[in-house]
Amino acid sequence: MKSKKVWLSLMMSLLMVAWVSSLAFSQAVTQEPGPAGQPQEGPKVTIEGKILYMKSFGGYIVVSETPHEEYKIINENAKVLGDLATKGKPAKIEGRLPRGAYLLFIEKIDGKAYKGAK
Repeated sequence: MKSKKVWLSLMMSLLMVAWVSSLAFSQAVTQEPGPAGQPQEGPKVTIEGKILYMKSFGGYIVVSETPHEEYKIINENAKVLGDLATKGKPAKIEGRLPRGAYLLFIEKIDGKAYKGAK
């Protein structure tokens, strides 16, 4: 009888620890990034490339020429990016890669400060 109580206590303790740790993990995973209008953390990059509108990608992208890479712009300003996309000329874009590969938060275009949509 005493071993059943010890076993039951041990199982309840393990379940409690698992439950508490799952709560902490779920809160860490579901934290939202900052709004698109605010700078986000990540390595700084400078890209020479063209801005294109790709409906299949969900908006504006930057296609760099050398090396060839494509970045999804996360702080889109349709007016500014639309003008650059219609011109079709390469631009020097400075920004950050906040979530790793292929997502770009633009800070400057051709040396001028860039402000995303609110």
